[in-house]
Amino acid sequence: MLSRRSIETLIDFAENKLSQIIPFDCDDVREIKLLQSCVDGLKIDIGETAPVGGRRAARIENQATTH
Repeated sequence: MLSRRSIETLIDFAENKLSQIIPFDCDDVREIKLLQSCVDGLKIDIGETAPVGGRRAARIENQATTH
């Protein structure tokens, strides 16, 4: 089992990658959804509340469909 510090580090890495992705196509949106799902799962593992669905995912999907 991973330590809390290791999980927090993984969350930071995934959130940093999420902040850098500019969604241009469906593959980008799919990667964003996967990374966000991973972050949510890791946050649950350490007892933090994770947003369900979230506005960020909806905003990203809208951006991908308008480009």
